[in-house]
Amino acid sequence: MRVLMIAPPGAGKGTQGALIAAHFGIAHIATGELLRNHVARRTSLGLAVQAYLDRGELVPDQVILDMVREELVAAKAAGGGYVLDGIPRNMQQARAAYLIARDLGMTADVALHLDADDTEVTRRLLARAALEHRSDDTAQVIAQRLALYHRVTSPIICWYRDRGILVSVDAMRPVQQVSRDILTALDAMRPVVDHGAAQARHPADLATLGEAFGVADAAIGPSG
Repeated sequence: MRVLMIAPPGAGKGTQGALIAAHFGIAHIATGELLRNHVARRTSLGLAVQAYLDRGELVPDQVILDMVREELVAAKAAGGGYVLDGIPRNMQQARAAYLIARDLGMTADVALHLDADDTEVTRRLLARAALEHRSDDTAQVIAQRLALYHRVTSPIICWYRDRGILVSVDAMRPVQQVSRDILTALDAMRPVVDHGAAQARHPADLATLGEAFGVADAAIGPSG
């Protein structure tokens, strides 16, 4: 199973990505965590990243893409599955990541879109900022981040929909319910993915995906 994660800040992408990776026994490639790890270990990549941060500059796409390629190579050696969390954030990254994965024979089976309401994710981010005593996540900054997300992400979502691998889920429900629905749907898709029947995959909403794959309602209901 090879999954890309697309979600606004505060939608639970990291939580759901880690859960999917643990469930399927695949690599969780979280670019933010990897960058922090490289910086902490003072690797050559980490030193380059730190230099950009010290100058107040964004880390260039190519640096992140080189890191993703390295992680995909490792994922391929470990069995071929992955959850990619943190990229793509724009159309240029989406196309570049696709070309890297294609060269490695590791293109995604699913582009998982966590659909979230701006009001709710703003509430979540402000609550997290208060809990972690962060002064940088203000309502104004969050609004700017969300506006940027909507502007650059819409083309990505359309592109994955056109490729037939987009799956959207309502991420505003309780975390456990979202998790159950995602795992149930991905489990139902696994036989199709394992047989390489890419032509059998279609755009779908998780609200109806269980029914489409013959998953009983009880399978996605609340656990006892």
